[in-house]
Amino acid sequence: MPALYTGRLNNSVQLLSEPGGEAVGYLSQRDAIEILKVEPDWLLIRTNGMTGYIQRRQVDDTKVKPIDPSLTPQYPAIPASYLGWVEAEASVRDAPSQNAATLITLQKGTRLAFIGFEDGWAKLVYHRQYAYVDTRLLSELQPLFADVMSADGSAPIAAYTSFYKINTDEVNLSRMVNIRVACQRFAPLLIEPQGRFDFNAQIGPYNRRSGYEPAYVLVGGQAVLGYGGGTCQVSSTLYNVLMQLPGLEILARRPHGPIGASYLPLHADAAVGNPSLNLIFRNNYNFPIRIDGAAQDGALTVAIYRADANPAP
Repeated sequence: MPALYTGRLNNSVQLLSEPGGEAVGYLSQRDAIEILKVEPDWLLIRTNGMTGYIQRRQVDDTKVKPIDPSLTPQYPAIPASYLGWVEAEASVRDAPSQNAATLITLQKGTRLAFIGFEDGWAKLVYHRQYAYVDTRLLSELQPLFADVMSADGSAPIAAYTSFYKINTDEVNLSRMVNIRVACQRFAPLLIEPQGRFDFNAQIGPYNRRSGYEPAYVLVGGQAVLGYGGGTCQVSSTLYNVLMQLPGLEILARRPHGPIGASYLPLHADAAVGNPSLNLIFRNNYNFPIRIDGAAQDGALTVAIYRADANPAP
């Protein structure tokens, strides 16, 4: 299996046969590694003549480099391959089985970004694990364009889904409003070639006049009330889309501290809200792009499309 990235370990660690499996070797702190596969909480790696799994937290994410930056998504992206829409009530389960535990229940029309398929189940990421939806409960599955240069605007060139809480206390209801408002503010935007997108400037300002409500935001690792709480989940979901597209250059991004945001895999979030916390990127493709966001039933899906071509008839 070819390597996707190179990196170094943060700590001494056991190399496992599979996630949570038996030890097949022992690795020393600062050992150089090749990363063969990125999973929500695990990495398949090769080092010192051995191949096995370690948890993502064992790697210094600032030292991970793609083997071929022109073709490989930015670490630690987990690319999606399909968009799907829920046809009727559907459970998101923690394994591809009707007997598996339900993580969240979705309703008709919910849009999801899937990695692929396993035993008749559509596979995606739920927080820091894989999750599954029975494909018989989907009304449509739309392949994403694997080659951005041939995309015609009928389907995204990249997409990602994250999941948010849907409890009905007042603060969380406001957070869900803020997520929807941020998604709506994507709609009129067009990022031209060499154009820049600035999340704070274009999705903010985070105040009542813009439609935002007070909800919890993370400040110094602590949850405090602030206008626009929830917009960080939108920026973080967008960040997971951007990482899949080498032609979109990320100019500014900071995580929510060393453990990141719990609704996404480690090292995959992007905080916004003030001049030192922002998500900014430049479009280095030779075509304009647009961003589309949709939030329903606890599922937030952000997709990026080419915006210079009409869909094929």
